[in-house]
Amino acid sequence: MKEIGEDIIQKYVMLSLMKGIGVVTQNALLSLFESISMLFEAKEGLLLSKEPERKVGRKRLEAFFRQREDPSLTREAGEIVKAAREAKIDILVREEMNYPKRFLHLQDMPAILYIKGDLWINSIVESVGIVGSRRCSQTGKNEAIRIAKETVKKDGAVISGLAKGIDSYAHTAALKNGGYTIAVLGNGADICYPHEHERLYESIAKNGCIMTEYPPGTMPRGYSFPRRNRLIAALSDCLYVIDVKGKSGTQTTVEYARRYGRTVTII
Repeated sequence: MKEIGEDIIQKYVMLSLMKGIGVVTQNALLSLFESISMLFEAKEGLLLSKEPERKVGRKRLEAFFRQREDPSLTREAGEIVKAAREAKIDILVREEMNYPKRFLHLQDMPAILYIKGDLWINSIVESVGIVGSRRCSQTGKNEAIRIAKETVKKDGAVISGLAKGIDSYAHTAALKNGGYTIAVLGNGADICYPHEHERLYESIAKNGCIMTEYPPGTMPRGYSFPRRNRLIAALSDCLYVIDVKGKSGTQTTVEYARRYGRTVTII
């Protein structure tokens, strides 16, 4: 397995922090070179000679050139790497073998992930996303438990978002039946949200995986949950949506799942 040095990890963190450089642009920049080190060392003329404007845009290129030399960004990235190590959070970058294969070739996937627990999604044949209402019915709860149990009995993975209701029932059922589950968060991996799921969070970190694209210390914000939902969709080979009526944040998960070609079943 390729050994990833701290300097490479820090460059990935820096790239993820750059203002005006979203995940699509990050992936476009990374696609121009064999490694992030080559990207950071490339002279402006070389980048321009690759004619990346059609994928990146001149303003974004200028923003990248400016920020890669910013000492304050370098310090901030170093502090994040240190905080992650102290919190026993692994930093996983796109160059590594255990970066989720289901994320590859999707332009809006993060090039860097923060992991608490064990990520072995690449060895899972089938991953099943289970999401739904926070205020679910008893029937919805039973369906979430049933699907999770059936999934882990077939050595599949249960993917959800640690939210109240359907998410928590799916995670809990997977763990109680000796299975593997991934909780994708819209905040730092060192923060349990909602707070009342602390025991479940700890159990998932011990027996499954906590995953997020946000660095340690990042508090949950309204905009972060739709972004979190795209990762749930991308990780899931098929997605079950349970007990959702009317407008719901879950709808973004459905939209992303269909965009990524995943099977969606609404219950």
